[in-house]
Amino acid sequence: MEIVQAEISDLENFYQYLDVQLLDNAGDDSPLFQPIAKHDCRVSGSLKAKFRNGFGVSIGESGWRKLWVVKDSFGHVFGHIDLRHNGGDYGFHRVCLGMGVDHSVRKQGLGDKLIESVVQFCRDTQGIDWLDLNVLSDNLPAKNLYLKCGFSIIGEMSDCYRIDGQSISEMTMTLCTKNIQKSYLKPSN
Repeated sequence: MEIVQAEISDLENFYQYLDVQLLDNAGDDSPLFQPIAKHDCRVSGSLKAKFRNGFGVSIGESGWRKLWVVKDSFGHVFGHIDLRHNGGDYGFHRVCLGMGVDHSVRKQGLGDKLIESVVQFCRDTQGIDWLDLNVLSDNLPAKNLYLKCGFSIIGEMSDCYRIDGQSISEMTMTLCTKNIQKSYLKPSN
């Protein structure tokens, strides 16, 4: 298996993988990893469009998205990591990360390798200084992976979601990908 930056031709296999991932989100054997109710765990047309349309948008423009996949020699996808604009006109120096690994290949180091790939991409790409993510607070395997890879917890929102009758909290984590000037980090008056 190899990690490659996805092309448009990889999207159908990616959507099939993501459908299976989302069914896993609804399973009883793993923590909830997406803030989605069990009956809604499927790849929507709007999500497909965001990935497809993001391929045609340059970094630094609203709507851009990059996707890397773990795939075997047959093109089957077993993991992914994606980056996208974090939103807002003045936040293009921050990107949002999303990722997942198929349950059949977890605990084999693929999560670490996917994160290493995008961290290096961010370091090599001018204008991306911060890598942000949100993780459901009860998803300890994911939270521990991110901490191991150097992310810091910057906040937690209790009772962020109400899903299937449960209160779900969410953490925000970040990683600085550049040696930025300390003057940028001083709070404004």
